Amino acid sequence: MLLILPFGSISAQDQPLTATEKAQMLDTIKKIKTGVIKGRSGVNSSALSAYRAAATSGTSAYDFYLKCYKEINFTRKGAKESEYRDWRTKNKEYLSSREHSSARRLQLQFLILTIRAANLEEDERESLIPELITLMDNCISAYPYLGKSQRILSASATGSTFAEVYDLSSTLVGLKNWPRAPMDVSGIYESTIMPTYRTPDRVKELMQAWDKRISQEIKLVAAANSTEAEAGFTNKTLPKLKWLKYMDMLRAGKNREALTAMVALVRSNPDHEDIDAWLEEVEGYLSGKLVPGTFEDAEKERKASELAKQKSKASSDRATSNPTLENARKALEGLNRGGGRNGGRRGIPEDVDLDQIRDLFNRR
Repeated sequence: MLLILPFGSISAQDQPLTATEKAQMLDTIKKIKTGVIKGRSGVNSSALSAYRAAATSGTSAYDFYLKCYKEINFTRKGAKESEYRDWRTKNKEYLSSREHSSARRLQLQFLILTIRAANLEEDERESLIPELITLMDNCISAYPYLGKSQRILSASATGSTFAEVYDLSSTLVGLKNWPRAPMDVSGIYESTIMPTYRTPDRVKELMQAWDKRISQEIKLVAAANSTEAEAGFTNKTLPKLKWLKYMDMLRAGKNREALTAMVALVRSNPDHEDIDAWLEEVEGYLSGKLVPGTFEDAEKERKASELAKQKSKASSDRATSNPTLENARKALEGLNRGGGRNGGRRGIPEDVDLDQIRDLFNRR
């Protein structure tokens, strides 16, 4: 049918969209997005109701966890009731402990906040930031007393038993720049909180967010009760956080305050691993040879860095998920170190594909 269209019709299709057409299409997209969000809101309403009820107390959280775990790991797999009872009896001491129940309750509170965020447009989620910060405070306060249940708050809540029973992850695909774990303090500030305040007219709020972040990170490392961890944070991580804060200050136009703080930072950290780069930068800013750029420039760099990390992780995951390829990789590493003979294949096990060895070698 395309072959019989007049040439003029084809040319018309190649014309740029008019301002009116773009406006109409953007309006259509906005309506579709609103519909998608409302649809997810409906799907998540039952989960939200159940989470709220379960988060009212440690006992409720414990009972709800048992219910969800049973559904996922026993009922849906057709296991016998006796198998579930045996598992519950075997693990009762830990599952009913205050540490486990408290961690699960905090995890539920985070999931409630996550669903609420998913039901809002991205520019409306700022209203949830105070609650998110308060929840992090509560998690950090509880952290020293959670024992081995600490890992619950560091793991992805959207991949938890609570989320799995409601297939929550499939409804959160459109939830960008929102954390997946309540104890990912650095990630929460960099992806969710800081970008909101990185504008010239919100510098005061940005600095307050920086102070809060540093305070929380200090409390978090203190909760680990490790002298080595505290020393590493004080000597390495804390100066980096302060430098990043001063960079934001510089981008906001607070030159005197930022540069004075930078000079003090490099003076007090002459042995830091980043000292050479910091000295070069602050010298450039003072002489005028370097400019700090804008908040927009910094955000683009952050997103590019995050994308590169995701691609690297995806590549690594693909290699790990392919056991044959992983075996070939290990065999190649063995050859590089020097391997013995094995059935005529120098250092290469019989179950390893030689073609994959060659392919990996050629990529290096």
